[in-house]
Amino acid sequence: MAIRGFNLNESSNPALKHKEVFAPISGVETASINGVVNKTALLTAMALIGGVVGVSIAQRIALSQGMLIGWSLGTAVVTLILYFSAVRNPMRAVVLAPIYAVIQGSFLGVITMLIDRWLASSGYAVAGGVALQAFVITMAILLSMLTLYYFRILQATPMFQRVVFTMVLGIFIAYAASFVLWIFGVYVPFISVFTTPTEGPGMWIGLAINVFVLLVASLMLIIDFKMIEDHVKAGSPKRIEWFLGFCLLVTLAWIYYEAVQLSARVAILAGGRE
Repeated sequence: MAIRGFNLNESSNPALKHKEVFAPISGVETASINGVVNKTALLTAMALIGGVVGVSIAQRIALSQGMLIGWSLGTAVVTLILYFSAVRNPMRAVVLAPIYAVIQGSFLGVITMLIDRWLASSGYAVAGGVALQAFVITMAILLSMLTLYYFRILQATPMFQRVVFTMVLGIFIAYAASFVLWIFGVYVPFISVFTTPTEGPGMWIGLAINVFVLLVASLMLIIDFKMIEDHVKAGSPKRIEWFLGFCLLVTLAWIYYEAVQLSARVAILAGGRE
């Protein structure tokens, strides 16, 4: 099925492979932009609640640093499983997306708390807190990418998608390799703010990598906007709004995660000691 000259079979986006799922069904209400926005807003609210609850539980039972790291890793693995389950069967997103939102929110909340504690223990101050700065960065990127897409300054052409997904795959492999090596006690520098030198050239290398990954995550929004527009115009079933909102939330969560690390790196570089 081709939509506005965009052949789903030729797309690099795994979320666009299920053309039989997105095909219009006679007599069934179709997806709309407002519907996708509402679903995304609802999922975002669930993620915020998950973050608040996760941090509250972690603080109330006074989890150790090791237990918090274990919590973060466990929730990260669960969200990956939920992501691939939803991509495999988009119609399941009506159930999987809310679960993903809550667990992802818990992961982001705890990882933000870990970075806040690490900065505080090192004597660095972040104006307004890491969470607030990361949220502002995330919203600024969302509005910027939406503007660039709306005015067709950036378009998710097949070539654009192939390039972006190639970079995403490379980043995912780097993260996965870093995780496996970490299990065996080997720490890969620059990938995480925790393993990046806090001074010297190494800090600038870590910052450059962080900015690059954040840029790639931001470009994913262009692909998300294209996917939403294509399927709304194609008259896809109403229920698919949950999947489209889910895909957008996944990208926003990634952007927020990278923004948290960026805020921490900038605070260190600025030398904002308490």
